[in-house]
Amino acid sequence: MLREGRLGKSVDAEFARYTSSLAFDRNILEYDILGSMAHALMLGRRGIIQEEEMKRILAGLLKIYRSRSVSLDHALEDVHVAVEARLFEEIGETAGKLHTARSRNDQVALDLRMLARDRINRISRALLALEEVLLKISGENKETPMPGYTHLQRAQPTTLAHHMLAHFWSFARDLERLEDAYRRVNLSPLGACALAGTSFPIDRTEVARLLGFSGIVENSQDAVASRDFLLEPLSALAILAVNLSRLAEELILWSTAEFGFVELSDELSSTSSIMPQKKNPDALEIMRARVARAIGNLTSAFALVKALPLAYNRDLQELSPVALDSFEILEASVSMLSRILSTAEFKHERMRATCEGDFLTATELADYLVREKGLAFRTAHRIVGRLVAGAVKAGISPDKITPEMLDDAALEVIGKPLGLSKEELECCLSLEKSIAGKRSTGAPSPPAVEESISRGEAKLAEFRARLEDRERKVKEAFEALLKEVERLAG
Repeated sequence: MLREGRLGKSVDAEFARYTSSLAFDRNILEYDILGSMAHALMLGRRGIIQEEEMKRILAGLLKIYRSRSVSLDHALEDVHVAVEARLFEEIGETAGKLHTARSRNDQVALDLRMLARDRINRISRALLALEEVLLKISGENKETPMPGYTHLQRAQPTTLAHHMLAHFWSFARDLERLEDAYRRVNLSPLGACALAGTSFPIDRTEVARLLGFSGIVENSQDAVASRDFLLEPLSALAILAVNLSRLAEELILWSTAEFGFVELSDELSSTSSIMPQKKNPDALEIMRARVARAIGNLTSAFALVKALPLAYNRDLQELSPVALDSFEILEASVSMLSRILSTAEFKHERMRATCEGDFLTATELADYLVREKGLAFRTAHRIVGRLVAGAVKAGISPDKITPEMLDDAALEVIGKPLGLSKEELECCLSLEKSIAGKRSTGAPSPPAVEESISRGEAKLAEFRARLEDRERKVKEAFEALLKEVERLAG
């Protein structure tokens, strides 16, 4: 249909298949029709096309919107031409008026922005559900001790609640990044045409309002050439993917017999084709792998856009499926992780047992020597280090440490004993008292965790309110648009 004037009707079939974007375009069909409705309304209201022409176009578009019956023949190149061709079938030559003051360049930019803002909202909603699961686990495990790790070595005692809150606040930053990206996604490029705007008296702001956008992309070249509105959420999604992978990896490790911290639901696990005893965390392993795709998609997107001259280039067509892949990966992965966590059984006794043999409270003893004996921390660190080294060499467990052993270590380092009582030493090395003493903001003591949970709940309420506001504005705009189209279409 587009080729006849310059190139004639015939087109090479292989060329058509190779250059067609229709495999992806089914994902933006609805947005394309809605965008066309808003554009037609504006053309009619501004007197650029006659009112009866506008009504005929709207009636045809409404029928197509309701049926979604659009041919996806590769010879039609893309969804924009496919919708227009279908409109010609419905209303005849009047369909040709629709493309007045518009280009496929600003059309596709519009469609992709509508897709991106919906996907950002969908992933944000899935993230809110995951955050609620993390808060629930935290609320139920404020006094469930477990080892905290550095270098994957047991380091200091903490709680399962404190550990899950670490992931909670990490994902909260992901929500912030997506929310911030949404503001720049939610701008309308329509009216930019091919790159230089138009001499027709269009109203870009009205079209933006009809489609629920908060404003317009100012410069017409920038409107069709820029894809940072995809690069930014793709960056946020890649960071989210990395954060998901860290929790997924921990759950994989924790589900092994070597850790034994968690039992995953049978319904969300797999088994071996040959070893009948196996229970495998396959979903988490797939999640861990799909992160690589999200990171790779971001790299591909940057490489694709890099050094493209203004304004529109067909290269940009290849960015769309890359972006959609990341949106789909992250939405599905966040949802799956919520299901896995909400059905997991955490092994409290095993977690506690792993805290009791590796001198995890040694730092508490060093801190006590600083507070009560006036030692420099580095000096206290050396004394306790000598104590632990001697105990490990002699095969002595933490609960068998005596004040005399501590004095021997102090004599080696500072030349005099410290004179701690047995009660003082036991208090320093106590698992419960070590955790209870960590009362600084964000620390693992139950009161500090309770405060963090409360702040987290308040944060989620704010996120949820803003998300619902974003969703409501788009929903109301579409409902109003369709209502007006239905009225005018009769």
